[in-house]
Amino acid sequence: MSTNDNRLAAPCMPSDDEVNKRGYRRLPRPYPVEVRKLSFPMTGRSVETVCCDISKGGICVEAPLHSLSAGDKCQVRVLIPLLNKFSPGFLKVYENDAEQYLLALAEVAWVKPVRGRFLAGLRFENVDSDQSKALERLVERAFAKI
Repeated sequence: MSTNDNRLAAPCMPSDDEVNKRGYRRLPRPYPVEVRKLSFPMTGRSVETVCCDISKGGICVEAPLHSLSAGDKCQVRVLIPLLNKFSPGFLKVYENDAEQYLLALAEVAWVKPVRGRFLAGLRFENVDSDQSKALERLVERAFAKI
């Protein structure tokens, strides 16, 4: 997965009303993300984009125009350096700490224009339990340092 440095701009920060509606705390980080729509036949290419924020429950990404629609099912691959450091399982001992991916199945909850670009909210539907716990711990640790 390649990253394009000019896409890694500061993420859009939500309004106070949006924060109050959320079920999970979201970590604003520009992690590289690969999204592949699940459809039959599996001919679709993946979309390489960037994360605006991430939580245990889902992720907000920049979405190229017409690449994602509400209701789409997707496979999501997020590069999160040192994710396994927060894993409760044996993976933190055996995996390389440099490049670690969170893999999930997700549903596109919404797509909307925000400040001249399109954002998409993806709700995680299926994530490995150790990866989910590691992500939750990573987010908690980041907010504990604030």
